[in-house]
Amino acid sequence: GTPPPVTSSTMTNVKVINYSFGEGSITYEFEITDENNNLINGLLNAQAKVAALTDKGFITNRTEADKNGVADNVHIGGEATQATVGAELTALADGHYQFKVPMKGVNPSTEGIVWLRVGGNNGIATSKPLVVNKPEGTHSTTTDSCYSCHIDYSTSPRRHASYVATGMDSEVTFVEGCLVCHGSVSRAVVNAEGFSTGGYATNTLSKIGHINHQDFTKDFSVQNCTSCHVEAPKNINVAGPGCIDCHDSGGVPGAIIPSNGADLRIMHESKAGITERQAIRAKYKLSLSTPVKVDDISTKTDHYAPTGAAAAVTAPGWCTTLTVKDTDGNVFSIKDNFNYSSPLVYDAKKPVVYAGAYLHSYENGSLVGRPGNRTNYYYGYNTDGTKNICHLLTDISAVNANYVYSARVTFSTAGWMEYDGNQRYQSNGSLRATGYDGSMGISFTAYSDVVNPVTTQKVSGFERREIASTNSCTTCHNDATAFHKNGAFDEGGNACIACHDNGMARTSAALGAGFGPMVHSWHWGNGAKVGEVKADGTQAQTANGAGAIEASTSCVACHEKAIDLGKVPNQYILEPGNKMTSPVTANCYACHTSDSAKAHMASNGGEISVPSVADWFKQPTSESCAVCHDTGRSSG
Repeated sequence: GTPPPVTSSTMTNVKVINYSFGEGSITYEFEITDENNNLINGLLNAQAKVAALTDKGFITNRTEADKNGVADNVHIGGEATQATVGAELTALADGHYQFKVPMKGVNPSTEGIVWLRVGGNNGIATSKPLVVNKPEGTHSTTTDSCYSCHIDYSTSPRRHASYVATGMDSEVTFVEGCLVCHGSVSRAVVNAEGFSTGGYATNTLSKIGHINHQDFTKDFSVQNCTSCHVEAPKNINVAGPGCIDCHDSGGVPGAIIPSNGADLRIMHESKAGITERQAIRAKYKLSLSTPVKVDDISTKTDHYAPTGAAAAVTAPGWCTTLTVKDTDGNVFSIKDNFNYSSPLVYDAKKPVVYAGAYLHSYENGSLVGRPGNRTNYYYGYNTDGTKNICHLLTDISAVNANYVYSARVTFSTAGWMEYDGNQRYQSNGSLRATGYDGSMGISFTAYSDVVNPVTTQKVSGFERREIASTNSCTTCHNDATAFHKNGAFDEGGNACIACHDNGMARTSAALGAGFGPMVHSWHWGNGAKVGEVKADGTQAQTANGAGAIEASTSCVACHEKAIDLGKVPNQYILEPGNKMTSPVTANCYACHTSDSAKAHMASNGGEISVPSVADWFKQPTSESCAVCHDTGRSSG
């Protein structure tokens, strides 16, 4: 038979059977069950909100007390609870209720977002907010666009996480749930008698989106409208919602006007240079030839990179060729488009400001060092404008691994600066007054095939275990520029590993050695405390942080697939001071730096900052993190 109803719950589920608007009232009929699907009796609390759709957008107007003997004369949508005068919460049967509330701002023709939440009394848990109805196509952003960064805002450390609403089919309705209170018109907008003509909250959702997201991290631009807006914003009136968030004239918000084909996003993105940078990114591609060992590098090069001076050196070395092509397959001449100005400034006729290459050592799908001297290389151009780069054998430190070249070519655009001028603290604590170098260009990175330095034969194509999606960085770092050192955000940070790889001994373990640990640390760990200097001279502790995203529930913000710890290469990561850390531990320790966490890792074979050994990249580690922490395991 049917189990008897209960009178308390740790979870309250709401199923709305129907709702209806009357003249000045709304009535809901619904059923509630507990975590075990048992009907719940004894409900005393319920709360209703209606964000009415007006020519200015969604408004949930509050009921206000008299002002100077004048009664509240603004009624748009509204909110009420069981305590509202005239409200009736009636039990129709076990777990089955009717909630009828007076609401002066609604009538049978009202259209808007209808919201309900119940519980929070007598041991009955408060239900999740429920969006009972939502007009389609009435706003220009979506839950999906917000959740590309805020993977699950209900777990966020930010405010109002418990207000994340669900729809009638249990789908997340993040935007609609927020709009109920943070509607299209601020509560601060008042009429002549002093009554609010706006919504429930002072900050509109539009203002939160536009203002709170400005400069929240490096290389994010709120003017890249397409990061959040999947459809054209629905107004072209500067007094309208959205525009006045930034262009605040102090006036009353205007009506929403259909866009008539005009799209303000293009104007904003063009003004910020984003459209131009995206076009360059889409138009060109860089490739590298398979490295070759030559007896005489003067057959390929005629200049020395550190000085730019002519130099014909007849000695053996390793070489590769950089080729840039456009989408039609035409070679783009690096030679004819290279900017040699000093100081280096933007020149529309000479957009290429950097074209260099590194020679790496490569083992087991990882870059494990840079045997070729970083700066002491030679270059020369071929007749088609492609660029040769060579390292003398005498400038290469032999490594017991294969060789691969990486290269970068950077285009400048209007507004480009060699250094961005923003003072910033580095991870070693020192202050860098000139800021990020080469950070404003559009950079292209390529990796060559892998060769055996002894036999000189190709071993394989360049391969790397990739668990970050191609757009995992550019979802947030969306302004289409490079980060620094001509390293770009595109393709999941593939450009970064040329320097931030397993073998480059970058940054201590506590601040994240290697690429993965560095990313974890600079978003959620100690690295997030290393920031730029603010206008008042203080240090921005979280200039790189992702504090609004709850890290442990948001892995898919960057990782497109489940994280398979068993597939992490069994290979150490180097640190400064001739030290190394085992790989899974390095990633975990980037955020979990307490003594107890370190002891837990060490007791399961993890090693942090131990002395490095010769051919460290061929030594197996003994960490066993995957036994418990792999996806699907007891503590996955």
